[in-house]
Amino acid sequence: MADWIIDVCGWQDQTRTLGGALVSQLRLVHDVDAWWIAIDAHHPYERVQLCAGRVADDGTFADVSAVLDGPVNATDREELARAVQELRKRLEIPQPPNRWAAGRYGFPTA
Repeated sequence: MADWIIDVCGWQDQTRTLGGALVSQLRLVHDVDAWWIAIDAHHPYERVQLCAGRVADDGTFADVSAVLDGPVNATDREELARAVQELRKRLEIPQPPNRWAAGRYGFPTA
């Protein structure tokens, strides 16, 4: 699924993949555009939570600032594409950092 998101975003050869606090979590970092997408997938890996944030000027991860309203079907490329587009749109709209989501999904800011 991470590969699908990388493909949907056109991030081939431009993405770092980092582990989260749990084995079920990944963070895809796109340094060129200074943002990241966090993936929280649990067995049987059919639905995932996605959230996103910015990479700060010092290279650390800013707080989660884009959260979807619910889980996404991990087996549907079109739904994943819409979810990624929605996250990107939400990042463009100024909103307060979501510390609750950052803590809930275990994605540290640094």
